Amino acid sequence: MDAENAGTPWRASRAVLALTTVAALSIGCSNPFVGAPLPNLPPETLLWVDTIATAQQSQAHLFWRGDDPDGFVIGFLVSLNGKEWYYTQRRDTVVSFTVGTEDTLYLIAVAAVDNSAPRLPRAGARVEFVDSNGNGTHDDGESFVGLEGAVDPTPARLSYPVRNSPPRLFWGSDTTEAAARSVWLPETTFTVATFRFTAVDPDGPNQIAYYEWALNDTSHWNLLPATTEFFTLREADGLRPETENRLFLRATDIGGLRSPVLEYPPPGRRWYVHKPKGPLLLIHDYGIADGADTFYTNALQRIAGGRLRDRFDVLDIRSGRTAQSPPRNIPPFLSPMFVETLRLFEAILWYGDPQFALDIAQAVLPEYVRSGGKVLLVTTLPSVINPSAAYSDIAPIDSLSQRELFSTPAALPNGTVLLPDSTLPEGSYPALIKERGVAVGIHALFPNATARPLYRLPASPHYSGTPTVAVRSGNRQVFFLHFPLHLFNRDGGAEQLLERVLIGTFGLQ
Repeated sequence: MDAENAGTPWRASRAVLALTTVAALSIGCSNPFVGAPLPNLPPETLLWVDTIATAQQSQAHLFWRGDDPDGFVIGFLVSLNGKEWYYTQRRDTVVSFTVGTEDTLYLIAVAAVDNSAPRLPRAGARVEFVDSNGNGTHDDGESFVGLEGAVDPTPARLSYPVRNSPPRLFWGSDTTEAAARSVWLPETTFTVATFRFTAVDPDGPNQIAYYEWALNDTSHWNLLPATTEFFTLREADGLRPETENRLFLRATDIGGLRSPVLEYPPPGRRWYVHKPKGPLLLIHDYGIADGADTFYTNALQRIAGGRLRDRFDVLDIRSGRTAQSPPRNIPPFLSPMFVETLRLFEAILWYGDPQFALDIAQAVLPEYVRSGGKVLLVTTLPSVINPSAAYSDIAPIDSLSQRELFSTPAALPNGTVLLPDSTLPEGSYPALIKERGVAVGIHALFPNATARPLYRLPASPHYSGTPTVAVRSGNRQVFFLHFPLHLFNRDGGAEQLLERVLIGTFGLQ
């Protein structure tokens, strides 16, 4: 009985305590936080630069990041001059700086933007700032319009110096000595010359404003566009015939700095310019010691009463030619330089042997003929023709027999008479009678649709029929004699043919 009575006050006290606690909690729910709310803390920004990974001195790879003590960073404002600020969510960029004549110091700044911004600019949008002191440049503490309180008030800044370096010039397609040698001209050229060069600017690509060249003295410079890689000079540009010439070349970059002057010829080389003597170029492409050179030079002095005496030039394109090396007298650029060289002459007489330079002829003769040039091509060919060798590019034929008609000199003994075609509208050409030497490397020619045969071989047991061995084009602009003409000069027939073609048909005066 007493024990039960004694426990009653304890239970009552426990109930009172519970009610008191509930009341206290109920009162506290109306204001759960004690004190004033904390303001937004701005983010902080870190900025650094890497120039090792960039190709030019005028480029910098910028990196940045931001930290926010009470939120997170959602973007950045970036400026390269402190005046214009642009919004981005990127964390790096490669910047190409404009270079000038003087060294330039660029001021780069980045400010982080946190998630307290009520509205974000679009990527790449310019963001204005409140220029409190009116100096036109953002200073620490100046707010950005629409992003108040969300931007680092002290942007990360760095100074980046850019030094303008002068460009350099090199002959050839790159900066190597091998490239320079590959574009050396023959030591004697006619009154046209093509040059190739390369410019290197340490400040990066597209930094060249223009080039300038001068001939023989530097009192007058001539402009070339910044895109120039090749240029061709002629007598009208100042080439001095019958003497040595010198070319000067320099570059100016967009900052106004000039390169050192590049000169041609380089030390140890010479460049002599020769003016054509007359309307005809005799191209020597012959390596057999059988009197061909003497025949052509003497015949050209005599024909038409000496009309061409001392009025033709000889160009040797055989000397120095190997499987690895071009002829020493051929310019490095077949087009335009060699084509333009041929255009200095009204007509070309090109004589060759089975090692005839087909590749060179294919590169220049079609363009020369299209521009009005006239060609007399006299050559034999290899005993077996490569099927891919397109002789139709340079001669008025559709094709020719793959194999030579005969390999024995007995097939064309001395006294053999080539048969002139008697159906030509201009009449037959002179009779050609073999008087000496060995004539092989001859194939049957098949004229194209507009060409006309000039000569055929007589019947022989060594071959079939009377194959065509000489043709002319329908417009009489190209003649192809596929036999060694100089061996067929009995009674002056070969010289008469030269006069008929060069004077009578080509009209050389």
